[in-house]
Amino acid sequence: MNQTKEGGSETGGKPTTCPQRRAGFAAARKLPPRRGWAMAPPFMYSRPADGEESRIVKSFMKGNGDPSVIFSFRMNGVSVLHIAACAGHLEVCKYLVELGGDVNATGDGAPFIGMTPFMASAQSSDVPTVRMLQGNRVPPFKGVPVDIDCGHGTPLYLAATNEQDKALKILLDHHANPNNMVNGVLSPLMSSLVYRSLKCMKLLIKAGADVNCRGSFMTPLLFATSRGSYINYIQFLLKAGADPNIPDDLGRLPIELAALRDCKEEVEMLFPLTSPIPNVPNWSIEGVISHAKFEQKKPIVCR
Repeated sequence: MNQTKEGGSETGGKPTTCPQRRAGFAAARKLPPRRGWAMAPPFMYSRPADGEESRIVKSFMKGNGDPSVIFSFRMNGVSVLHIAACAGHLEVCKYLVELGGDVNATGDGAPFIGMTPFMASAQSSDVPTVRMLQGNRVPPFKGVPVDIDCGHGTPLYLAATNEQDKALKILLDHHANPNNMVNGVLSPLMSSLVYRSLKCMKLLIKAGADVNCRGSFMTPLLFATSRGSYINYIQFLLKAGADPNIPDDLGRLPIELAALRDCKEEVEMLFPLTSPIPNVPNWSIEGVISHAKFEQKKPIVCR
């Protein structure tokens, strides 16, 4: 994903006596990689035309005796059920589940370690496949825990990361927790903001997601104001009740990050909701921008 840069550098290019904190903030400003897997089909499974999905799988197994032999074939640590789920091929998934395919089976090869077919389906845009693998449609399959996390995030997080709002809604309808953190750092709401899915953000907040993402590496407002080109998202977050008075780990508020980029429109949006900053002598929109630029020239000092 291309990153958009507005204004000048946010660190000012000055030396700092605290390189660890400077490096940590710089790392936080980089977009994290999508938690998804683009899986190329192995030799025993090719993308089928409509209506041919089950026929392809059945024809492959013809003459092999036990039909479950198909599960012995794996590529890069994942099975054909993983791949069919990721591609959203409902009929193939149904047939494989009827054969005894385990939707809780985890991948065992990098980068798929810990991934289950259900988690893979959350990346697809095929809602019936997500619903089926969750266990709502095909008896006697009993379904899987909706918040299962084998190390790559929950299905809800994967759906948010891949901008799959329809799959995300299905998961929320089945009581997925919108506040589960991945590695104690990222939430589904933060991920949907990073990848600019306003639809996912609205669904998550409606379902009870913490608009301030407490426990994340920074609040959504801090992230949006530090990067630029997120004006619509900032407006939405403020209307949803996001707190503009929560600072980053360097003590800077969202309005100061916006001011550092000389984005007056964002400063104007944040100003009425931000408590006056004691060390800003001229508490006005212009005063905040001027003070932020002045502070930017100073080295960062650890206390």
